[in-house]
Amino acid sequence: MIDFHTPDLSALEYEPQNFRDLAETDLGEAIWAFLKRPDNLIRMETATLLERAAVEPLATGLVAEFGDQVRDDRTKQMIGHMTRQIMEALGYELDRTGLRITRASLFTSGATYGRPDRGERPMKITREQREAWVKNTANSPFNAWLDGQVKRPDGTLDLERLYEVAKRYGIDRRYDNLNPGQQRMNIGVMLRARVPQEEYSSLA
Repeated sequence: MIDFHTPDLSALEYEPQNFRDLAETDLGEAIWAFLKRPDNLIRMETATLLERAAVEPLATGLVAEFGDQVRDDRTKQMIGHMTRQIMEALGYELDRTGLRITRASLFTSGATYGRPDRGERPMKITREQREAWVKNTANSPFNAWLDGQVKRPDGTLDLERLYEVAKRYGIDRRYDNLNPGQQRMNIGVMLRARVPQEEYSSLA
């Protein structure tokens, strides 16, 4: 394990500014909670120690948790905005913006951060931790289950099927004001809380 104490940021509130419309959806709230999880705080700090963009190690987990539709540009911009507030809450300051991410990733660029004193090294990183940090994982069984029902043979999203699945589990809310990917993610967040795990666990 990484040898440092992770602060509890569960009470930290997001200041959405230009992202209010997306941040106040179920999806926005779920992404904010996801980013504040202790394991993801460790990923962001590890990336920072390695002088990488803080969002880089979050990519695999975001796709596994929310599906490929998290690749929506505005959603990724909001994630970067959220990440900056989290890093500042952890005591870091913005170092560089637009650092190119060369590995295949959800993100093509991101911001790097540093501590004001620059001399403090709070973590010890082993080779195993470095390898785990860049390792890719498959989509979650839940997303595989949902995609199997709402994607057409060519891989595109069928919104009517999405809302049909939602209705089966008592969800009538619609997000027609959002783009298709954001609709998929918001409905997916609500379905994840309602669909019994045994319905999709066999896809693991």
